[in-house]
Amino acid sequence: MKRESKRFRQKLFNTPLASCRSCVSVPVLGVPLSDGGGSSAQPRQGTAPAQSLDKALTELGKQTGLQVLFGPDMVAGKKSTAVKGTLEPEAALEALLKGAGLTFRIENNTVILGPDNGASSTIELGATTIQGQGMGEMTENSGSYTTGLTSIGSKTPTSLRQTPQSVSVVTSQAIQDTRAVDLNDALKLAPGITLQKTSVRTSDFFSRGFMIQNIQIDGAAPMALGNSSGSFYSNKNYDLVEFDHVEVLRGASGLFGGTGDPGGMINLVRKRPLDAYQLKIDTSAGSWDRYRTQLDVTGPLGFDGKLRGRLVTAYSKNGSFQDHVSDEKPTVYGVLEADVLPSTRLTFGGRSERIHVNGSGVGLPRYSNGKDLGLSRRTSLTQGWAYQDGRSQELFAKIDHELNDDWKINATYTKTLESGLSKSAFALNGVNPVTGKGTYWQGNTTAYRSEQGSADINLSGKFDAFGLRHEFLLGMDHQKINSRWRGTQRSLGALGDVDVFDPDSTPWPQPPTRKDYFRDYNPNSQVQYGLYSTLRLQLAEPLHLIVGARAQRFKFDQLYTADWAEVGNWEVESDVSTRESTKVTPYGGLVYDLTDEWSTYVSYSEQYRPQQQKLQGPQPGSAIEAMEGRTYETGLKGELFGGAVNTSFAIYYTERENEAVEDPRYPLGQVQFGGNCCYLPQGKVISKGFDMEISGEVMPDWMLIAGYTYNNNKNRTKNSAFSTITPKHMVKLWSTYRLPGVLNDVKLGGGVNLQSATFVSGTAGVIGSDGYPVQDGNGNNLSIPFDYKQSGYAVWNAMAEYRLDENWTLAYNLNNVFDKTYYSTVGTSTTGNWYGDPRNHMLTLRGTFW
Repeated sequence: MKRESKRFRQKLFNTPLASCRSCVSVPVLGVPLSDGGGSSAQPRQGTAPAQSLDKALTELGKQTGLQVLFGPDMVAGKKSTAVKGTLEPEAALEALLKGAGLTFRIENNTVILGPDNGASSTIELGATTIQGQGMGEMTENSGSYTTGLTSIGSKTPTSLRQTPQSVSVVTSQAIQDTRAVDLNDALKLAPGITLQKTSVRTSDFFSRGFMIQNIQIDGAAPMALGNSSGSFYSNKNYDLVEFDHVEVLRGASGLFGGTGDPGGMINLVRKRPLDAYQLKIDTSAGSWDRYRTQLDVTGPLGFDGKLRGRLVTAYSKNGSFQDHVSDEKPTVYGVLEADVLPSTRLTFGGRSERIHVNGSGVGLPRYSNGKDLGLSRRTSLTQGWAYQDGRSQELFAKIDHELNDDWKINATYTKTLESGLSKSAFALNGVNPVTGKGTYWQGNTTAYRSEQGSADINLSGKFDAFGLRHEFLLGMDHQKINSRWRGTQRSLGALGDVDVFDPDSTPWPQPPTRKDYFRDYNPNSQVQYGLYSTLRLQLAEPLHLIVGARAQRFKFDQLYTADWAEVGNWEVESDVSTRESTKVTPYGGLVYDLTDEWSTYVSYSEQYRPQQQKLQGPQPGSAIEAMEGRTYETGLKGELFGGAVNTSFAIYYTERENEAVEDPRYPLGQVQFGGNCCYLPQGKVISKGFDMEISGEVMPDWMLIAGYTYNNNKNRTKNSAFSTITPKHMVKLWSTYRLPGVLNDVKLGGGVNLQSATFVSGTAGVIGSDGYPVQDGNGNNLSIPFDYKQSGYAVWNAMAEYRLDENWTLAYNLNNVFDKTYYSTVGTSTTGNWYGDPRNHMLTLRGTFW
């Protein structure tokens, strides 16, 4: 995709260069110029980070034979701005010299630099184009905390200001500065996102009270996250080794996200090959014996740069602040990109990853009434012999074909495979506040496999009508998931109650590894496919109307069988087959440009979520109506300082209805992770509030990403809050500043994640020493009410970076500076409570070579 910028005027001086003591070959993202300043070739893709001006000119010269003449005194102590994308030669020089107080003239393939003294004439240059890789623009080497284009809300590269929904971007620079290594780390930076830990390495993500259940890669068809509410099994936590940046859309996303809750969607944008050689080395070591090394090499492979490649490898080995917990993970990502025809680009790549985790867990319990046990943060309530071995693989292919300057066809296919085997050991059950007992060792052996395939093809373009420019998109996508989960009977600790205050005093000797599975969820599959379209009409010069719709079908099949006696007599416990008739999801937005920098907008979006495991009576049950959600949003967005800063303010109202509630006419079944009966689609919840966000370079060398979110949610059916783990108030802030003058090699940074109180309440069953629920005198499962609160807290982080030379930097990150003790995730009285990380540090050495 290409984005045209406004024409600009470049001053050219007429005085001769007084002293030319340096003549170098300089890249300007193009080929040598013709006499008079015209470009004799097409623009080319390239990147150059912000750095010393003389070094930038030298490095860019490696791409062409263009000569640049300048006196050393002209560039001494001066910095270049970052240059990225596909630029025409003049535009590249304009960007490179921005703010340097210099101008240039072009004569016979030679660029002559001189001071910008205002005594020259002007000429008008051609339009600048930026290649966005078809799905947004890369943020690598930009040095920025924002981006000019995103595709998460539009499928085609669109500015944040022209996207009428709340979108946040965690750029490559922000990922590097905070030393984020996986999706969990990246989303800790994203405004409005709450993380809830589900295992020693995975988390669920919430936005505006709703769980995010869909993810896009390069803006293509939706893929399932496989989180705790899903019906397919995956222990995937995306490593950022593969990705340039992360985009997050908050609000209903049914137009491109398919089924799910109206909380939002995540888009991961892959790293792509560059057409100039680049090598990056990154190695780090930190608290709890955590180590990571990453190697990233890219560049042209042949055919005059028409074939480009990239290979990234990473190896992580991490200890933990928790006892008996560690992990090891090697990852390899590779991608090839070829210009097979002048108007056709083919991309092919893949990733392979293995994970070995020592220890397991489901979080800490509390007293049965909800009171905090006050355990040490080192307490893990697992055993050193517990483990998980997992494998994750991905293959993808993408074709971009330009029909002409305005129209383009894009097709993408991604195939992923997750599989693994785990032998778990965890302590479960609330602690009796009188006896201090009641928690028992439990575990089992499980095997999982999940295979996902997603395909997306679309046609997009621009056209003129009524003297104005408009845009159109038409596409279709397909998602298919096949998964299987098998588990053995519970293995139980032999010593009765666990001493949660000193778990090593009540150890659990390792039992034999079991593979005599007695529960089997197979087949366990989901298919959704849809047809989508959007039309962006320019009603007037400042007014844009966006209308769209998605027509989708969905089906889900799950057969759950069990061999309770373990004699080969498998019985059907649940057989669910859900088919949703074709549903149409509309979308609409209106954007009004107040000025060249500010816009105001309103939007309406919908989403629906099948409830495949909640059945409608009478027994054995039938498919229940899907939940439906919709988001109304209005706001103000700014794109300031030539796009260096993006800011937004949004007011939103989201409602979801038809949530399954228990049907009092029938007894409720107790099928675990299968279809349960009986329910009625009568529940309704609402979520309302506002977001504020600013990101980018707010002043020279001062980067900032900051957001404030207010959320008020309510369960209308129960007249109470429906997501009490979502704080009403949340602030996320991270900022860095490069010192001026002689201290310019030093960069300092810091930030805070602050949130108001959260709470949980309900009832929890009691588990006996035999691993099964304790019953009362009437044969009903015994349950005890609990109610507790996690007070608001703030976690401060800091960093310092020193540039050793033109290639190497040394960075130090200090997290949880004041060693705040808090629960990052609250669960129930029986399980699911996780401490946040104590104070920790990381030292990182980075090298970059061009």
